[in-house]
Amino acid sequence: MNWVPLNSKRIRAVSYDPETQVLHAKFAGGRAVRHAGVLPHIYDNLIETSDPEFYYKYYLEPLRIQAGWRQKASLSSHTVKLLIFFIGALVITATALEENGELPIHLSEIAKSGTIAPTSGEKSAVSPQ
Repeated sequence: MNWVPLNSKRIRAVSYDPETQVLHAKFAGGRAVRHAGVLPHIYDNLIETSDPEFYYKYYLEPLRIQAGWRQKASLSSHTVKLLIFFIGALVITATALEENGELPIHLSEIAKSGTIAPTSGEKSAVSPQ
């Protein structure tokens, strides 16, 4: 296997077999990665580019993702989603408050009549029976 050094701090060298279309990449720290199905022009562009890390990130890293594979959501991602939900609920509640800090629908009016009474200045759309 012939390794071609790259002008990169992260990716040290790459090797390519055009018959099998397999590319091997060595990273700083000794980690190596194998990519299958790499077309020859992608390898040529990788070794000729002035920014191999950028090219690798956008043209080769996506090839490592298998079809139908999904990463499990971490606890922190669930926490962020829950936090966004609560902030949204608070914003909706805050926008529903009147200027004096009260909700436009008064719970005491609902409890007395069983229906929502119109607020001041509004006419009832449904007449009570």
